[in-house]
Amino acid sequence: MTSHDTPTDRGSRSDRSRRLSPKQVVGIVVLVLVAIFCAQNTGRTTIQFFGGETQSPLWVWLLGVLVVGVLVGFVLGYRKKG
Repeated sequence: MTSHDTPTDRGSRSDRSRRLSPKQVVGIVVLVLVAIFCAQNTGRTTIQFFGGETQSPLWVWLLGVLVVGVLVGFVLGYRKKG
């Protein structure tokens, strides 16, 4: 401990850095739910899109849709107003 640090200063900094915000808690819960959902849906699925057709495990499609949704939300969430 240096002369600049007091026990209360060190404790309050570590308490603040360990706390999760409500957004982080929701994000962790959603991530866990997506992981469970993907683990339970591993069967192959045929996807038809604009006349094309492809097969892949369902979890790949679900993960892809999640990524696209997050990107769209990120882009739309940070638009400048006005």
